[in-house]
Amino acid sequence: MVDRRLRVLFLASYFPKPDNPLMGTWALAQAQALAKQDIDLKVVSFTSWVPKLLAQTSGAKAYANCPERYCWDGSVEVEYPRWLYYPVPPLKTWAYSNPVPYLNMAWWSAQEKLQQIIQEFQPDVLFCHHSLPNGWIVAHLPPQNRPPIITLDHDFDEIADCHHYPRRKAAMQFVSEQVSTMLAVSNRMANDLRSLFPSANVITQHNGVEPIPASFFQQKRPVELNGKKVILTCALFAERKGIPLLVEAFGLIASQHPDAILRIIGSGPEEERIKNTITDLNLAHQVHMVGKKPHHEVLQEMIWADCFALVGWDEPFATVYLEAMASGKAIICCNDGGITDVVQDGVHGYTVPPKDVNATAAALDRILSNNAKCHEMGHNAQRLISEKLTWDAKTQELIQLCKQAVDQPQSIVAV
Repeated sequence: MVDRRLRVLFLASYFPKPDNPLMGTWALAQAQALAKQDIDLKVVSFTSWVPKLLAQTSGAKAYANCPERYCWDGSVEVEYPRWLYYPVPPLKTWAYSNPVPYLNMAWWSAQEKLQQIIQEFQPDVLFCHHSLPNGWIVAHLPPQNRPPIITLDHDFDEIADCHHYPRRKAAMQFVSEQVSTMLAVSNRMANDLRSLFPSANVITQHNGVEPIPASFFQQKRPVELNGKKVILTCALFAERKGIPLLVEAFGLIASQHPDAILRIIGSGPEEERIKNTITDLNLAHQVHMVGKKPHHEVLQEMIWADCFALVGWDEPFATVYLEAMASGKAIICCNDGGITDVVQDGVHGYTVPPKDVNATAAALDRILSNNAKCHEMGHNAQRLISEKLTWDAKTQELIQLCKQAVDQPQSIVAV
């Protein structure tokens, strides 16, 4: 081991930007937690180069207006070098099954700056969110000058689709042969990586969450929520999140619980479908769409709620569940998600089969019908977070993995 503090270069392209602070919030939370540890940390988020004159959408403007450096909450300074990689449709769709040409473009445009950063910072470990593209570009560094690499993957489909797309699998295979450790945020994803790349060192590394500040618990509910049983959901309105299904399930039991309301936080492409579902089921008096909210307001809504429900399928290990549990709330989730690595049905909340309206309705009915059980599960959930799933605990585990990577002799396939 080196005779100085461990130096970790943290690479995450899916990372908040000043004009898009909700993008990759878990990556920022992890970086902030690492920055509090006894290490030297440098955070780099390669960012798509977009000329300001061509930036018309809010997403494009977030890239175009992104500064070269930005300090988040006075705790983590992030460097945002530009590269010619654009993780948005149609480019992302086009490159998904055959990613190497696009990844080569990312490497070509990033290599000079990346090597400069490494030469100046002299990291002991390269920690990369997502094997593709970040793991790919660091895997192309000259082996003789390359520190150990650890990757962390977050998305079920990005791994599982390697079974169906040989060229995608080949790209991941290349990364797996260059890195010390491949981390996955859930057991299901880790098992998939092992089946695809049996020679890789694969470990499950769950996400964490910061404890909710005491001040949030001191804020009284707004008058309009008094006397109500509040079910909260919060998500990007994408099909996989299952918000219309949740509304439909709530509609099956709403008349039995006239004091219950479903509050929906978020925005996205499914918004009109959600609104239409509410209208078609005549639920406007009990289902409230409250729009997109900043993170601190979401946390406050969780404190005010009675339970949290998000029945999206294929959820890798969504931190929104951890935040709800940290606020002392029982959760309702699908039983195919990574959160079920730690959440037990009937102990921390209820799990339901994916896309099952009736099972979701039954879980909502159970949680609304038994206040004592709901509070008990919320208490259990909060205790689970405090004992095992804080960012402090998870980053200490990650640092130990980094130290092990440094100490172990490297056996890497030459590029």
